[in-house]
Amino acid sequence: MNTSKTGQNILWKGLAFLLLLMVPMLVWATQEEKKKENPPSSRPKVQEQKPQVQRPQTQVQRPQTRVQRPQTQVQRPQTQVQRPQTQVQRPQTQVQRPQTQVQRPQTQVQRPQTQLQRPQTQVQRPQTQFQRPQTQVQQQRQQPGRVLTPTESQQHIQNLNRNRATMGGINRNPLPQGQVTLRGNGSRTIAASGGRQFQIRPNGTVSRVTLSGGTTATFRPNGGVRAIRAGGMQINHGLRGERRIVTVRPDHSRLVSMGPHQGYLERPYLTRNGRTYIQRTYWAGGRPYVRVYRTTYYRGVPWYGYVSPFYFHPMFYLWAYNPWRVPVYYRWPWFAAPPPWYSFYGGYFAPAPMYPTAALWLTDYLLAENLRLAYEAQMDAEANAAAAQANQPPPPAAEGQGYTSQITPEMKQAIAEEVRAQLAAEQQGASTAPQQPAPSSPEAPPTALDPARRLFVVPGNLAVSTIDGQDCELTSGDIITRLDDTPDTDNKVRVSVSSSKKGDCGVGSTLMVNVNDLQEMQNQFGEKVDSGLKTLQDNSGKGGLPPAPAPGTTAGEVPTPPPDANVDSALQAQQQQADQTEKQVQQEAAQGAQN
Repeated sequence: MNTSKTGQNILWKGLAFLLLLMVPMLVWATQEEKKKENPPSSRPKVQEQKPQVQRPQTQVQRPQTRVQRPQTQVQRPQTQVQRPQTQVQRPQTQVQRPQTQVQRPQTQVQRPQTQLQRPQTQVQRPQTQFQRPQTQVQQQRQQPGRVLTPTESQQHIQNLNRNRATMGGINRNPLPQGQVTLRGNGSRTIAASGGRQFQIRPNGTVSRVTLSGGTTATFRPNGGVRAIRAGGMQINHGLRGERRIVTVRPDHSRLVSMGPHQGYLERPYLTRNGRTYIQRTYWAGGRPYVRVYRTTYYRGVPWYGYVSPFYFHPMFYLWAYNPWRVPVYYRWPWFAAPPPWYSFYGGYFAPAPMYPTAALWLTDYLLAENLRLAYEAQMDAEANAAAAQANQPPPPAAEGQGYTSQITPEMKQAIAEEVRAQLAAEQQGASTAPQQPAPSSPEAPPTALDPARRLFVVPGNLAVSTIDGQDCELTSGDIITRLDDTPDTDNKVRVSVSSSKKGDCGVGSTLMVNVNDLQEMQNQFGEKVDSGLKTLQDNSGKGGLPPAPAPGTTAGEVPTPPPDANVDSALQAQQQQADQTEKQVQQEAAQGAQN
């Protein structure tokens, strides 16, 4: 019995153990059936609720763990957790925004630096506007303005003609009757009889007159003629009354008159190795002479470089380049009996007491030549003014010593260094075969823009404008320094006046000069250096000069052509034609109230 009871107990215990094992299995089976009834897609809804339940905790704990919790949530479901990450990081952005806002003033502080640079662009723009006053006026002429009625026009012109007798030049003449158009800037246009048009400045002075046949004339505020253009002829008047006439002839040659007794005829000469050469037959001092120039283009603009007609022996260049053994005390031929030009400019220029180098001697030589030309131009200007009509305002009268400050020895030494650079360039040209000149490059900057050569001696009268638009004039012997290496859109560069004579552009003023004018200065500089070298060779061992080695010359880059015939008569005919053109302009422009 006991044994049977023991066996039954064991059996019941085994059954109970099996039941305990089956309960988890049944629970697991029940969960599996529920999973089958609820697809997995519904599971995220349950999981989405858990973050929503946890969000209050996140929001509560944000002040402590708002930086780290997004990192924990990043490891959770990537697609759905990235959204909370974006949402969770937004508070970080908001928290960091004060820092960004604190830094923004730094950004705003830096922005004014950009704005400070913009005025520099705006400051440069007025320079372009200074160079465009005529263009803007021309545009305003084409733009319609307020056209006055005949009665209003008549009354307006009567008001303008009051007190004109106190004005000078063309401004003394009464304005003709015609239809008046008022412009927005205060200027006026009068359409008079015969197709004439008068452009009037706001102050009542005449700025431009268009006459029959297309002839145009521009005038300065004082009533003096600035320029006249008639067909292929252009007449330019300087501030001192000098006149420059340029005529483009049917064969494309140019006849240029620089005074009653000097000028040149320019025409193509030859083409060699892809390079075009032009020749100029000058007429000066009652005789002709020829100079040759090579043509090159820079930024689409042609310029002409001086070609030496001959080369000296290389040893002669070395003798002129290097210092002499002992300083030379040289007395210039004109020093004993000073000519008028030296008496006039004696306070501006004085020759050196001694010459340790040929470069310094050549410096005084070319300065003396330029001042002689300046004096002759002044005398020609006075003659032109005397022959002009009474309504042409006279040029400034010469006043004794025409200088503002003497050319210093330091400035002469700077010019002497430019002479040495010219000698080195010619020596290099002499070493190459003149029969094989280098081919021309399509675009090459002129020597006037060489960064190593900035000093220029003005060889003739040149009307220019300052950077603030004021007119002034440079004359022969003035010294300027180039400030820019690249020209602007008008092919001009800034220069500073280093030395000038009385009545010229003031020392220290900044001017705008055309690159072609600078290149012409460089050409004249080279020509005078060659002329001075020839004088040195011809006077070797005379007047205190040391003997020069290796006399003689060799042919230049191209042969020098003979001078063109009848250049003097052509210049005289051009002068007469210019006189007739100016007389016609004065007569037609003077037809005032009577018409």
